[in-house]
Amino acid sequence: MNYPYQDRFQLFLNQQGLAPLTIKTYNATLTHFFTFLMDNRPEFAAEPKLKNLTETDVRAFLTALKEDEKITLSTYNKNLSHLNRYFRYLFTHQLIKIYPTLTLHGKATTANKRLTTKWLTKLPDILQDEHLHFYTRLTIFLSSRGYTVSEFLAPGFEDVWNKLSPTNSTEKQFITNFNQFIRPLQELQHSSRIFLKQRFSPDNPGLSNAGLHKYLRQDESYLGFSLAPKFLHQSFILYELGHHPELSDAQLMEKLRLDPASLLYYQKQLINHNK
Repeated sequence: MNYPYQDRFQLFLNQQGLAPLTIKTYNATLTHFFTFLMDNRPEFAAEPKLKNLTETDVRAFLTALKEDEKITLSTYNKNLSHLNRYFRYLFTHQLIKIYPTLTLHGKATTANKRLTTKWLTKLPDILQDEHLHFYTRLTIFLSSRGYTVSEFLAPGFEDVWNKLSPTNSTEKQFITNFNQFIRPLQELQHSSRIFLKQRFSPDNPGLSNAGLHKYLRQDESYLGFSLAPKFLHQSFILYELGHHPELSDAQLMEKLRLDPASLLYYQKQLINHNK
């Protein structure tokens, strides 16, 4: 079974740089969704057109996945994200007049805390997850190296990026894949920066902090924790403090680039975090 505008949507996903396997998962989700509607939503089945599709239909599908198919929260979020991207594409290209997933939100797979260090232990999986935008994965990767958002969005940070050494094969592959993703944008913008706007902007090609947050917010519910770079940086520091009790204050300040007051602050935060 094909779903509406399948060819156009697949072309769009391909232009976004998604891998064939990832596009295949989108197709599977959407085929499953429209099959469900035809089998279980008489109002839609009677006249199966997008104009007759409602938020209630989407909610019914997600409820069936959760209750009948016993899917995990992670799978629930992935299905919702697939649907949301599809409907956002249709809406922005004026193929539908309503946006049936606009008010639907993913479910946190863990407590949606601002500060959590668990992402650092899951870094290899995150870097390989093509469901996440490259900018999201790059932000997480750079945060795991201790860089702040003001550093990696600044002009000239590409020099740091080009000298960054991977610590394992997953990081090496991610760096290669990201460079392939960003190269056409660098050519478009005539800029070597690694966070770039999608549209040609000759006077100011670099992605702003607010622009980066738009990408991060899209992936937050899927991952289940805050992706605000300041919280990622703070959790990185807490993680390093917790895993290096053998280091002196002077060594920690040098390693984490902290002044004495900041180090004391984070040491107190670590105590509260571990309670």
